[in-house]
Amino acid sequence: MGFDLSGMNPNITRPQPPLPPLKKDWSDEEKEMYTEYEKWQEENCGVYFRNNVWWWRPLWSFVTGVCDDILTEKDMEQGSYNDGHKISKTKADRIAKRLYGLLDNGQAKEYEEGYKANLNSLEQIDCDVCDATGKRQEPPKIGAGDVECNGCNGTGKKDDWAKSYPFDADNVRRFANFCANSGGFRVC
Repeated sequence: MGFDLSGMNPNITRPQPPLPPLKKDWSDEEKEMYTEYEKWQEENCGVYFRNNVWWWRPLWSFVTGVCDDILTEKDMEQGSYNDGHKISKTKADRIAKRLYGLLDNGQAKEYEEGYKANLNSLEQIDCDVCDATGKRQEPPKIGAGDVECNGCNGTGKKDDWAKSYPFDADNVRRFANFCANSGGFRVC
């Protein structure tokens, strides 16, 4: 699952190139078409922004924490769902300005370092697939059994689930660029 944000009135530097047809194997010409489309998307960063759920949750949490005077309670909540909630151009521009400021003064990087330090400090937890024994029942059943557990590789311990959610300042910059060029956006 991912979060796909679409600019509502994005800044466009040139017309969108054609996309190759959807099929399993592309010709060299079709691969070149796709490369050209990717280049166009980078140049027109307000058209589309995507994060999978693992990246989006920490990013949106950061944004809502530093932009709680820009976003309404509804905006902050609805940004956690991909159901088409709209953020106006005015709010998107203000978010971008705030994020650029935090990137420029080093606070976004400082937050990243603290976030990563917190994740690294998390101790491993008991594996719930094998009841922390290292041996599980035959899949799809869970619980202690005779098969080496694929949830913990037979150790009985696994990483805390929170470690699945990364955060970095580069992603904040990509999002700030999107916001600044989106003309407002929709979270889908």
